[in-house]
Amino acid sequence: SSRFLARGIRSCDSPGLAGFAATESAMAHAHIFSFQLFMVLAQMFVAWVVMVWLWGIFLDKYEHDPGRVRAAMFAILAVASIVETSLSLCSVTHWWVAVVALVVNVWGGVDALLRYPAAHQIESFFVLKQFALLVVKTFTFAVGMVHFKDSVVVMVAALPGHIWGLPLLYLMALPMDPAEQVVKDDAYNVDLAVRVWKIAVCSSERRECIDSCRGWVFRRLCAASERSPLARKLAICAASPKYGRTLRRVGRSV
Repeated sequence: SSRFLARGIRSCDSPGLAGFAATESAMAHAHIFSFQLFMVLAQMFVAWVVMVWLWGIFLDKYEHDPGRVRAAMFAILAVASIVETSLSLCSVTHWWVAVVALVVNVWGGVDALLRYPAAHQIESFFVLKQFALLVVKTFTFAVGMVHFKDSVVVMVAALPGHIWGLPLLYLMALPMDPAEQVVKDDAYNVDLAVRVWKIAVCSSERRECIDSCRGWVFRRLCAASERSPLARKLAICAASPKYGRTLRRVGRSV
């Protein structure tokens, strides 16, 4: 009986049984992973349905206010850039993924928002560039994961959320009326790289850019001054440094 028991113990320790146990463990892990992936996909789908619904309500309210719509899209793009940079800082993606994503967001996203709500033909350089940058960003995230098997859930969430979703929101924001699909000044409907090059090599372009930025700041301060006395003082001081010094002297004397 002791020899029979020893033979049974040796059979239990055979490589075939160990391999079977390993296969069972791998199958159980695969089932758990598949369930987690399914849950992430379901949650992402629900989140995007809600986000598209809320974005549609926002666009219905500010359909004829491209400035406010542009500001909202700038905020969304900034959040997406922060999330993509955080993935690299947390070692989910390589550092160069954040660099590529930032370049794509600036040359693609910022350029599109600066030229919003201008419409572009499907065969235009703008559309071809946006499509090429979208492909580059998708490929970068696909190969830039530090541990792909451990980060595939993040990859599934990043692709529809931060990579493919932003162009969808932009397309939804384009005005339905062709008469509104224009910019106030055709000078703004120029590729961002071209504008940066002109500013770098042309002094008149630099002065125009500075004046434009100063005017934008003054308009924002004037709008804020209608609601805040502090912002009103800042707007006055920014518009007239001499008057600002007078206000400070008066304040000290009081």
